[in-house]
Amino acid sequence: MTDRDDINEILEIDFEVGHVSIIRPEPTTIHNPPRTHDWTVYLRSADVHGDLNCLIQRCIFHLHPEFPDSKREFKSTPFYIKETGYAGFHLPIEIFFKTRKDPKKFRIEYDLDLHTNVDGHPYRQKESYVRKYRCTFYNPDPELRQKILAAGGKISDTGPISNNDNGESDAEEEQTSTPPPEPVSRPSPPQKRPFSPAPTVNSINNKKIKIEQSSV
Repeated sequence: MTDRDDINEILEIDFEVGHVSIIRPEPTTIHNPPRTHDWTVYLRSADVHGDLNCLIQRCIFHLHPEFPDSKREFKSTPFYIKETGYAGFHLPIEIFFKTRKDPKKFRIEYDLDLHTNVDGHPYRQKESYVRKYRCTFYNPDPELRQKILAAGGKISDTGPISNNDNGESDAEEEQTSTPPPEPVSRPSPPQKRPFSPAPTVNSINNKKIKIEQSSV
């Protein structure tokens, strides 16, 4: 835990992770079992103008082991994958931040759900899903501070923060998942953007880090 007496400044950045699931007219014939859905998963800044290339060194999607090359790594935006499948699965995402210190990663635990049509309900060929994850940095150094702001981060106004005379730079990562009221899905936000708007890239070293996940 970071001692609040040592905090001069708090910066926060929100990432959006989501996917689009489309039921295929016909299942694939080259896979066993046949794949019934086309899907795209993506990571982007929640700020439409945020440039993730300023902050992220690399982003890794860990697909289910059934997929060839299940560890998909990207070093610049857009961060997204298009694939086919027949069932949902747990899909961890690792983000490495740009920093001159030893790299630290921010890990997102994401569930990729593929929708199905229930008897008696209208046919839904396409469904969209999105969740928001927050990463919080305590006392970032000036260079990292600029990268966070350029990527769409904001200075937190969580109240008065006491001065720190030791010149240390601490960062804390906090994950906040904002799922839809029902399962994990809700329509994508109204703004029209590509799957991963702004560019992205790198890793961050923090002396004190904690990761919490809470659902709002």
